[in-house]
Amino acid sequence: MTIEVNTAKVEWVEGETIVDLLRRMNFIYPMLVIKIDGAVIPKSRYAEMIIPDGSVVEVIHLESGG
Repeated sequence: MTIEVNTAKVEWVEGETIVDLLRRMNFIYPMLVIKIDGAVIPKSRYAEMIIPDGSVVEVIHLESGG
């Protein structure tokens, strides 16, 4: 059982939330947009949203500067 995270196959963990996945994958940027199967997930749901097996997860890093 796997999920896809930014085009890489990753082991699926039952009951894993977005917060758990970000920690496991060492995504530490403060400004992220998360999409699961094409749907943008609000940051307020990261701690409760469980990632289903077979999902395609996109972690998009937002950068600002001048």
